[in-house]
Amino acid sequence: MTLKVKVVLTRLTQFIFGVLMVVICLCSARMIVALGALPIPAPLLGMLLLFTLLQGRIIHVDWVKSACQLLIAYLAFFFIPVGVGVINYLNLLAGNVLLIAILLVCLPTAAILAVGKFASKGRYRD
Repeated sequence: MTLKVKVVLTRLTQFIFGVLMVVICLCSARMIVALGALPIPAPLLGMLLLFTLLQGRIIHVDWVKSACQLLIAYLAFFFIPVGVGVINYLNLLAGNVLLIAILLVCLPTAAILAVGKFASKGRYRD
């Protein structure tokens, strides 16, 4: 085999292994949520599981890096079904425009002010 073929096969193997690790974390999370009747989404638990495995150095970053870079590069495509689904609820959104606007402005403002207030009382100030 030539050097280029070996490099391509190595990268392909790393990518497949990375995708397999992500899928194993997701499937494990789905089983945990189903068996435990947990009220949290399985993908969120899967990400927490993957994060825990990475932090515990059970899974090395290099093992999942290539797969995750590809997933992040095409992340916008994962939101298309959600955007299309919002169209089904345009009447509901139109009826609550004022409430949604207030929530989108007031809650982040209140959170920023509260964090600023608590941070200014801390001992780590500039």
